[in-house]
Amino acid sequence: MKLTVLILLSVTLLAFADDIEVGGMATVKTRDQSLFPRPVHYAQPITTVPFGTEVSVIGAQGAWFQVEIPSGEEGWLHSTSLTGAVLSHGSSGGEQDPDMIMLAGRGFNADVEASYAQGKGLRFDLVDRMEQIKTSPQSVGTFLAAGWLIPGEEAPEGGTR
Repeated sequence: MKLTVLILLSVTLLAFADDIEVGGMATVKTRDQSLFPRPVHYAQPITTVPFGTEVSVIGAQGAWFQVEIPSGEEGWLHSTSLTGAVLSHGSSGGEQDPDMIMLAGRGFNADVEASYAQGKGLRFDLVDRMEQIKTSPQSVGTFLAAGWLIPGEEAPEGGTR
């Protein structure tokens, strides 16, 4: 099951962010996004950047952006976690639920959610279980190295292609 999750995650990560430019600002559009020391998902994260944080874009490499966060730390965020738009903090003055804001930005609303809940036999409990799976960056790195999926790295000792 973890392999399936990794494959789905990899396919999802192929999407690119738009309207993000080096020298400009971007906003984190995912919940608790890891800031990486280099542009790979299996690196040990430097810190976590919360949803809605505005970052300065200082570089780019492929689908990754080098950013500076408000604390002054620098690192890399994948384009799928950023938007070039500056997110509104809302006019209600109340606390906004980051998950609801993110889903609303993707076209979900109460009506859409209700239509999915009506007898379609969808197993949201499985989605909830998938969200609970935690994999360390070291485990992902080991998996990628064992499968020779990291460019420029040698095959593991005793391994064959």
